[in-house]
Amino acid sequence: MTDRTPARQAYLDLQRLAKSDRRNTQELLDLYTLEGVLARLAVSPHRENLVLKGGVLLAAWGNRRPTRDVDLEALALSNDPDTVASVLREILAESVDDGLTFDLDSLAPQVIRDEEEYSGVRVSCTAHLDTARITFHVDVSVGDPIHPAPVQVTVPGLLQERPDISVLGYPMPMTFAEKLVTAMQRGIASTRWRDFGDIWTLSRSHDIDGEELSAAIDTVTAARGATVTSLRDVLDGYAAIAQPKWSAWRRRLGRELVLPEQFDEVVKHAITFADPVFERRVSGLTWVVAEQRWR
Repeated sequence: MTDRTPARQAYLDLQRLAKSDRRNTQELLDLYTLEGVLARLAVSPHRENLVLKGGVLLAAWGNRRPTRDVDLEALALSNDPDTVASVLREILAESVDDGLTFDLDSLAPQVIRDEEEYSGVRVSCTAHLDTARITFHVDVSVGDPIHPAPVQVTVPGLLQERPDISVLGYPMPMTFAEKLVTAMQRGIASTRWRDFGDIWTLSRSHDIDGEELSAAIDTVTAARGATVTSLRDVLDGYAAIAQPKWSAWRRRLGRELVLPEQFDEVVKHAITFADPVFERRVSGLTWVVAEQRWR
């Protein structure tokens, strides 16, 4: 019997994990691949210039969710697509013994513009793990201010035998701020279910300093030129309109055990959490998880 390669062993371990957790193997392959990107960033010369944000960052706070993208903020980098692709090519060429191989010839950059959120570059790429072929994206935004400053975060390995990954990441107040301001700006036109889901899960598992969150929201609204208003006003009637799409998204991502079935419950919770901040009523206060209120 031949020894298993690292790629084969990782693939089998992911299959076993998927079976034991009743999850889709492809979902875990996607997450493992994105971890591979971070593991290579962590040992590359670019590790001090790229800051992790988005869905993958949530794993550092115990709120891992399905995603096929790595979101990064560049501290000092041109948003020229070829330049971004060149940096990612260097990162993915780093050697890490996780069994993943990245097809560097498959790197395909394109400019993205996501309305109010950011301009940047999306780079598509293909990776291989044993017999699996995984397509993923790395979204790199440029020019967004970060307040408080980036912090070192630890992303735990999906497989127990894999080491944790330490990279620069968004501080939690900034993560909340971007999601809350986006919800405020888009109002009832929003289809960013993951943002509402993230607000729900994070605010139910972490205390938040009110003044830090207020400062982060000020940073985001100033950068976007946004006028602050309450979520209660801009989301009036939204829950009923959005319920079918929320239900479909929640089911498709297998989040039934994590997020409420009724979107109205999620929206009301977001309003309870956000509006005191938007209305500048949280100076000296902390969001207390155990009580689910500001005090």
